[in-house]
Amino acid sequence: MDLAILTDELSLDINEALEEGKALGFRKFELRCADSYEHRVPYLNSKAESRILKEVEQNEIEITALTPGLFKIGLSDTAKIKEELEVTLPKTCELAVQLGVPRIIAFSFMTNEGGSSKDAVDRVKEAGQVAEQFGLQLSVENEPGFFCDTGLRTAALVESIGAKNVGINWDCANALVAGEVAYPIGYEAVLPLIQNIHIKDAIPIPPDKWENRLVGDGGVNWLGQLRAILKDKPVSHITLETHVFPVLESTREDVKRLRVLFDAIDGFNV
Repeated sequence: MDLAILTDELSLDINEALEEGKALGFRKFELRCADSYEHRVPYLNSKAESRILKEVEQNEIEITALTPGLFKIGLSDTAKIKEELEVTLPKTCELAVQLGVPRIIAFSFMTNEGGSSKDAVDRVKEAGQVAEQFGLQLSVENEPGFFCDTGLRTAALVESIGAKNVGINWDCANALVAGEVAYPIGYEAVLPLIQNIHIKDAIPIPPDKWENRLVGDGGVNWLGQLRAILKDKPVSHITLETHVFPVLESTREDVKRLRVLFDAIDGFNV
């Protein structure tokens, strides 16, 4: 099983991100932001997009997912929802097809700004239908404060959509922060629906905050979770999302720590 990484967890400069990533042994990359956090997929500048496309066409890299930040808003923001469904998502899908990317990552609406879980289901289902028109998966990421936060609630929401192309981007650390025993309880709930997996660590800070940490410094049982992933094989790769600054130095340290875990498990490539 391979280890992938989000490019902006190496550097916002896409050229530096790809070079540093290759030096660390990465070939698979997930794409979110390039050049600045305001230039998020699909709104990349032409130079960044051209560099990525060139690398893909030359078979130097593979882009595993695009994450445009869909639905990191409340259900009451109807104008923004319309824009994301009718403009941002189709543009993201077009970029995914161009780059040979199989999936788009989305979120599930913040719970503190109105609406119900049924409303969230309806909107995510619409997004899944748009992605399906392009032959793509829509992977819903669990995150604290959203309708999909724990593994149990994420699985329930995605199951209620009932679409073959709509699945889950499993983030064990996010589930932990949301108050769940992420592994094994949350993981067992989402397992049949997993399309993508993010690796980071975190600790909850009561009552409603958290800190992201280097792998091994937080509360996730990554040794157990990684062993289960290797045994169950829900995906062919897992994606490092360091989320600790400074990103490049922190990512280098996370890779060292993951190599120790992978050596103990035997079966991962990095």
